[in-house]
Amino acid sequence: MRNRHIKILFVLLLWPLSTFPQIQRIEIPKNLLAFTFQQDSDGCVWIGLSDGDSSGSLASYHNDTLKIVSGNESLPNGSYHSSLKLTDGSLMFGGNITNKQGKSLLIWVSNGQADTLQIPFALVNPFVNCISLVNRREIWIGTASGLLVNNRGQWSRYTVNHGLPDNFITAIHQDFRGIVWIGTERGIAYSIENQFRRIEQGSRIIGSATTFYSDNRGYVWAGSRFSSDGVSVYNGEVWETFSGRHGLVDNSASVFHQDSNGRLWVGSCYNRSRGGVSVFDGQKWVGYTSAKNLAKPCVDAIISDSKGRVWIGGSLSPRKGKGITVFENDNWQTIANNREMPAERVIAFFFDSYERLWISSFEGLFIVDPDKLVSKE
Repeated sequence: MRNRHIKILFVLLLWPLSTFPQIQRIEIPKNLLAFTFQQDSDGCVWIGLSDGDSSGSLASYHNDTLKIVSGNESLPNGSYHSSLKLTDGSLMFGGNITNKQGKSLLIWVSNGQADTLQIPFALVNPFVNCISLVNRREIWIGTASGLLVNNRGQWSRYTVNHGLPDNFITAIHQDFRGIVWIGTERGIAYSIENQFRRIEQGSRIIGSATTFYSDNRGYVWAGSRFSSDGVSVYNGEVWETFSGRHGLVDNSASVFHQDSNGRLWVGSCYNRSRGGVSVFDGQKWVGYTSAKNLAKPCVDAIISDSKGRVWIGGSLSPRKGKGITVFENDNWQTIANNREMPAERVIAFFFDSYERLWISSFEGLFIVDPDKLVSKE
């Protein structure tokens, strides 16, 4: 009898785990979308919500409960669409967030609490496009009104007067050499010890960049979602640019990703009819856009899971093709949108420390078990 009671207790303890739903839909405020995710040391996932313009909220998800933490006097609502995790585990969020006086704000999350950090400059356009950590201590902030740097509480502001090609900053990235690459709407610059320089004339590099990426060789890649100049790579000495004539499926680039086998994936989502994914094995490019490979031609979200599978999604509504693509062992699989998980227009993927896949889409926010989702199809 005693052994029977132990077995029953064992089953009851395992029951909540074994019946964990493979798909959870997270209800977020109407007309808002999840643009960025960060997880703190306590396992809480913080979510930046935005309508794509000036409205939005900051939310936290812990113990299967979503909580909107913004919308009060101490923490205003706004467009939360960029974020950064600092070396001490604290988090920073930016976007279009202002206080009652119209001052631009950053949001700092530490020890489970969110607080504001006021930007001490009057910005004509308060939009924070990107946030990056430089030299493990400096926070570089790309805005529509120049580049801001916070170095242990000391603020600096840099504009075209300091050598930047334009004041609209679109991307910031520091490579392993310590060089900081800055993308603007009218060109790319780089910084060494806070000295800004433009790319030398004659360099084979694209005209603007919305994203940078360092691969496992330390090469720096640059691409732009909104132009068709190709993708450029810096090997430490010179820049080289690849385009359709080298095998790219499209000359725009919305996202870079390197998988566990070292292949570089470049997602393109230029418009409803142009896009796809181009894969570089170090020697040659192979482009994929047809329905037999991709669920839809638009690609601007790529992530790998712990099993080496590559997940691919896009946010534009195509003329044809629906769902999410999974690439595994040289095979392509479509996770079709359905009533249980209607995600189709994907904005972002995120894996938390529990290996759950978060899928942000225009159709909703979902948490899925990737193994069960793939095996189900």
